[in-house]
Amino acid sequence: MKVLKVKSYLEKVQGLLDLRPVLVLALLYGVIAFLPFEIFGWLQNEDGLMEWGSVALLILSAINAFRLQKQSQDGWERLAWMLFFVLCCLFIGEEISWGERLHGAGIDAIRSINTQGETNLHNIAVFQRKGLLHLGWAALGLVLGLGGFVIRTFPLIPARRYTLYFTLPGIWYLGFEFCRKADECFVTVANHQEIYELLIIAGLYLHTRSWCRKRGIKTRLGGAS
Repeated sequence: MKVLKVKSYLEKVQGLLDLRPVLVLALLYGVIAFLPFEIFGWLQNEDGLMEWGSVALLILSAINAFRLQKQSQDGWERLAWMLFFVLCCLFIGEEISWGERLHGAGIDAIRSINTQGETNLHNIAVFQRKGLLHLGWAALGLVLGLGGFVIRTFPLIPARRYTLYFTLPGIWYLGFEFCRKADECFVTVANHQEIYELLIIAGLYLHTRSWCRKRGIKTRLGGAS
């Protein structure tokens, strides 16, 4: 009976929440982290597959947001989707350092105060030292993850179903920043930022895809809905 109750409860939770972030983290830390040939590092390190996956999902999210603002008949909703589109473009530019690694051009004034010597704002040394970047990601994750429980039909706030894509990274970023600054930390929180950035961005993509499907907008580049 207890097993049936637990199974029934899990099915109920699965119907209310998208549990894939939990499964992804379990797979990464329970299986892939122990594989040879540094596969785990190749996936989640700087310039790894996850970072470029984040860029790809941001591009798709931007396309969806542009389609939604173009179709919307409500002025405020259209403005919200346009803001979403602009923010996605800014995130894309920051993720790829505004294409500096491709074309080689950059701004020396920013490079000189950037922890990676690149032209982007999120790696400026003062932001890193004061933890503003990590706290910003934490705030973003918690606001997007919990906002759906208060506001249900606003373009900038994902549905409650996607809360784990945002709250789990928000909690992780808080823990990472606390352990980075504290002299002692009971649990060592490794610097796996690309994993949690990807989760947040995947949640944003699913959010835009969900709205597109509600509006009958095709979301696949190949033309299928």
